[in-house]
Amino acid sequence: MLELCEILGTAQPALSHHLKILNNAGLVETRREGTSVYYRRALIREDDPLKELRACVFSATDEAELEEKLAQGIHQIHDNRHQQARTFFARNADRFQDDQDLIAHYSQYEECLNGVLENEQLATDSHVIEIGPGESDLILNLANRFRHILAVDNNHEMLEKTRAKTANTDLRNIDYCEGELHQSDEVSDLLVLNMVLHHIASPPRLFQDARVHLRPGGTLLIADLCSHDQTWTRDACGDLWLGFNTEEMDSWATAAGFDIGQSQYLGLKNGFQVLVKTYKSTPQGEKHD
Repeated sequence: MLELCEILGTAQPALSHHLKILNNAGLVETRREGTSVYYRRALIREDDPLKELRACVFSATDEAELEEKLAQGIHQIHDNRHQQARTFFARNADRFQDDQDLIAHYSQYEECLNGVLENEQLATDSHVIEIGPGESDLILNLANRFRHILAVDNNHEMLEKTRAKTANTDLRNIDYCEGELHQSDEVSDLLVLNMVLHHIASPPRLFQDARVHLRPGGTLLIADLCSHDQTWTRDACGDLWLGFNTEEMDSWATAAGFDIGQSQYLGLKNGFQVLVKTYKSTPQGEKHD
């Protein structure tokens, strides 16, 4: 809510009034995370008798050009979130993996992720990009499966953790890139985000960037947390988002030009649930229903 007020230059009571009208009309939905309330465009359900009308409204909205002031405001909010995440990792690189493992250790969902990877039947000479690999064993798994791995991280300390992880192995097919995905010219057959999406300033934008860096028919593989209410993860692990639900991820993916692939879910004993999902990149300009 506060971010929307900042972007629109509107007082909170006035904005709350307008959002309530949109919510009552079924055009926006809310999600509470701790003391924060997040608004998003309502997802269109198949059983909605007004789904075609809603789709037309949303399509017309997408075609409208944003005023420069609004576009700059959105960019500033995303930049603020991004800087918040970078600052956290710069300060907490040494203890981050231990804190992350309290939530979901890679070994707990490794078998599930391996099963999804095998079902994709990717060629062993595939080019793979992993975003934010950190100290997880996943990068070793990928490097043993595929010809070339590019590890991308915007944080120097975390990328050095990845280098140290792989230094004492015989693997020579891993390259390292410090920066953002959208700053790279690399194109891959498989793009992987393992427990990274909840640290991304704008998850929908990530899907759009991923689309550009995948060959037609390429696979986007995401392992992340399902929606939860454990707000302590914000302080302990720098999480910007408290997990995701399948519907919102699928909506971002289809809007970016992906076909929906596999979905696997794994409940953990600590109450968290991990989702592993794949999306297929369609040919440029083509979207499938």
